[in-house]
Amino acid sequence: MITILKENPLLLLFVVSAFGYLLGSIRIAGTRLGVAAVLFVGLGFGALDPKLQVPKIIILLGLAIFVYTIGLSSGPGFFATFKRRGAKDIIFVLAMLTLSALATVGLHYLFHFRASMSAGMFAGVTTNTPALAGLLDIIQSSDKFDDLGHAAKNAVVGYSLSYPMGVIGVMLAIHTAQKWLGIDYRKEEDLLRKDYAIDSQLVSRTVLITNKDLEDVELRTITKNSDRNILFARIQRGDEVQLSHWDTRLKRNDK
Repeated sequence: MITILKENPLLLLFVVSAFGYLLGSIRIAGTRLGVAAVLFVGLGFGALDPKLQVPKIIILLGLAIFVYTIGLSSGPGFFATFKRRGAKDIIFVLAMLTLSALATVGLHYLFHFRASMSAGMFAGVTTNTPALAGLLDIIQSSDKFDDLGHAAKNAVVGYSLSYPMGVIGVMLAIHTAQKWLGIDYRKEEDLLRKDYAIDSQLVSRTVLITNKDLEDVELRTITKNSDRNILFARIQRGDEVQLSHWDTRLKRNDK
């Protein structure tokens, strides 16, 4: 099996992704690893044989897609939040990065790690994959390393060792804080929704029109005068179901 995976890097990619996806969907103590489990499975396969590798182009393509999709999904929320609490959030992030950097520097001098490994550890503990890519580019273009390949491997090793701590450690800290401090995350979500772009809970309802004051009223008017975010999808009038639009006027016994 190992030989087959060595000779077919594309098969290796899909096998690791599939096993990682399955592992990430398993709930343990009410939580799951999600897509981060793919990395752990990759570490496991890499430990089986160092020659289990994929072409560099796949790594670069995967990184580009990762950064691109993160930007698409987080961009609107990032800018919306930045307008409301930008200064506080930036200070908080800078404080976390500073503490992580100081801890990394301390471990670097305490255990005499190589610079490339320490930098990889910093990227891993902050679960910052693009930072690892930037680090590898710096190593490849630098003349301060005697063996560029060895330095790059040290960076990847440091990242691989610290990334699980960055994922699992945060999960354990959140779980512990919830137990010790008695945090109700649902209430916290309602409070934070005022300042952050947190998705609202969608509620689907089928309503029978019996109020005569709503007869012959356009859906546009109802939506405008309501203090809630309402979206009308379909209207059933008798046995006929049709898509609604802004100019649709309600009738008695409509659903």
